[in-house]
Formats: sequence, structure tokens, C-alpha cells
Amino acid sequence: MRTSRGLDRLITFLDAVVAIAITLLVLPLVDVLDEDHEQSLSTVLSDNAGRFGAFLLSFVVIARLWRAHHAMFERVGGYDPVFVSLNFGWLLTIVFLPFATQVAAVYGGQDRLAVALYLGTVAISSVLLAVMSLLIGRRDALRRDDVRPEHATPPGWWTTSALLLVAFVLGVAVPAVNYWATLLLLLSAPVEHAVQRRAGAVPVRE
Repeated sequence: MRTSRGLDRLITFLDAVVAIAITLLVLPLVDVLDEDHEQSLSTVLSDNAGRFGAFLLSFVVIARLWRAHHAMFERVGGYDPVFVSLNFGWLLTIVFLPFATQVAAVYGGQDRLAVALYLGTVAISSVLLAVMSLLIGRRDALRRDDVRPEHATPPGWWTTSALLLVAFVLGVAVPAVNYWATLLLLLSAPVEHAVQRRAGAVPVRE
């Protein structure tokens, strides 16, 4: 039996795990501090610039993924086993990101496997969000009564997923690009607007 209380528990659980994952990002930064104070703070910060950069990047990435997930659940009014399984798959990518972040900080951008691990995790997370939103559009039982099917799957989620997949290929194929490939996300809004304008310009056939 599926109830609104069950949906609330699912949302609460998902949000709690995301909160823990985003908090875990900072733990490796605590380890860089020297208890004996043999190095100055400026030296510690400069020597670990890569770690701080990885932390900030992953904080922004998880925050962006959670915002997309939150926006998706604003349209959700029910759940089923497939939808729950997809959410746990998405949650797996979020929980794995702190480890992928540490790998990125330790091995840097010249290790293609490290780049693939990080960018691949982010891309899979975004693709799972897009699949879930598509499922919401196709299954009436998952949507709130006031949400129409065509409004359940915003095109921006597919745009973001496509850009992240391109970033994955580009970051792994070109070592000099590595994690900078995530900057492709800045193109998501312009690309989405261009697609919407083109769709609006196509005449509807009777």
C-alpha cells in the first residue's frame, strides 16, 4: 500500500543521505592540517589547492544535482518499485561522489581513470534524474494531479545530461581539459533556450 506518509519518508531519507554526502566532502580537508604547526597556514592552503578545488567543485555539483532532484519531486505525487529503485541508483552516485572527489584530489587531472571515475559518476547521476523525470511523465500514478504529462519532463534535464556526457568524453580524451570539462554546464541554459525557440518555430502539422 502506497501512502503520502510513505512518500514523505522516501523524500526525507533521500534528503538526509544527500546532506550526509555533501558533509563528508569536507573531511579530507581536515586531514591536511598539521597539528604541530610546522607549516604556515598559507603553505598548507597552497600545497593543497587541488583538494580545496575538488571540494568546491563537488559541493557545487551535489548542490546542483539535489536542486534538480528537488524540482523533480515537486511534480511527484506517488511512487512505485521502479521509481524507488531509480532513486536509490541516483543516491548511489551521490554517496560515491565524496570518494570520487578524493580520487580527483589525489591523482589530479592527468590520470584519465580518475577523471573518468569522477565525470562518469556525475554524468550517470544526471542521466538517472532525466530517466526518472521521463518516467513521471509517462506514469500517471507518479504525478501530482495538477501536473500535466508534458510538464513532468523539463527539457533542461536532458540538456544537462547530454552536456555531462560530452564533458565525460572530452575530459577523458583530452588530459589538458580533464575536470574543466564540467564548465560545459554553463551552456545548459543557452542550449535549452535555443532548443525551445527552434521547437516553437516548427509549424504544427494538421
